[in-house]
Amino acid sequence: MEIARVDLRGVVAGDLGWEAARATVTASMVAHGCVIITHDALGLDLCQAMFTRVLPDLFALPVEAKQRVDYQGQRPGWEWESLGIGDPMNADNVREFTNILWSEGNPEISEMIVSISKNMLALEEMMETLVLEGLGVRKESARGHLDLLRHSIRMSRYGEPQDRETSINMQPHCDDTMATMIVQHEVEGLEVHVGDGRWVAVPPEPGTITFMAGEQFTVVTNGRVPACLHRVRTPSSRERFSVLFGPRQKGGVAVCPLDDLVDAEHPLLYNPLNHEEYFKWRYSEEGLKFKDPLKAYCGVYKDEATAMV
Repeated sequence: MEIARVDLRGVVAGDLGWEAARATVTASMVAHGCVIITHDALGLDLCQAMFTRVLPDLFALPVEAKQRVDYQGQRPGWEWESLGIGDPMNADNVREFTNILWSEGNPEISEMIVSISKNMLALEEMMETLVLEGLGVRKESARGHLDLLRHSIRMSRYGEPQDRETSINMQPHCDDTMATMIVQHEVEGLEVHVGDGRWVAVPPEPGTITFMAGEQFTVVTNGRVPACLHRVRTPSSRERFSVLFGPRQKGGVAVCPLDDLVDAEHPLLYNPLNHEEYFKWRYSEEGLKFKDPLKAYCGVYKDEATAMV
């Protein structure tokens, strides 16, 4: 199947729309680890302000200022940079972030980031609940899983691709987190691998958000949902901004398959995973040798998928 598109506007748990959405969302996630949703979580006005004022202002700051917060960028061959905030629903955390970047703070930007993060949190929990219920997880188990997550927002800027021939800004990869919601604006970029070497471009349509599974979600679902393989490719060579929001397991809490998803027909596929330790290993010289680092690190069964690259 192709990556599903689901309109979740007005969908409420327990109604017929919820059941239909759950079936479509789960099928797409099982097939691709990805689904495209339409929702008014951001609102067109808030989204417009975020992409036309907040992000340009943030990335126009001197590199020295940006490096005082959670900043990634300035790597050889990378026309990409990003700024992150942990627990961005907390106004104090966001205010601390803007106070570091601007001597007098920036209340307007702080309020926008908090507002967007709160809306994204509600939507992210809704998406995980739809998928887990669709796989047969009990509501109390799904809620217990959600309570063990911490969230962050990451704002990214992509410049002109270094490789004009391929137009690739970011190489194919899977996120090592639980899940990621990606908001694009006007400029193309996100592409998802759908098998057989095919890549599908996800257009930056207003009101749409891409929800994709990370490696932690593959563990939680006992392999039922694959981590989404994706890349960034910008043939237009235009400057591109994106907003990413998502969870990962809280520090010190092991990522484990949910009990409801392990039975005789679905034997245990992954051992408990400590994210901090896995993160260090995954991007080490040793971890980069494997085609499927997650299975190589904590998979119960080792096979050709864990062969070295």
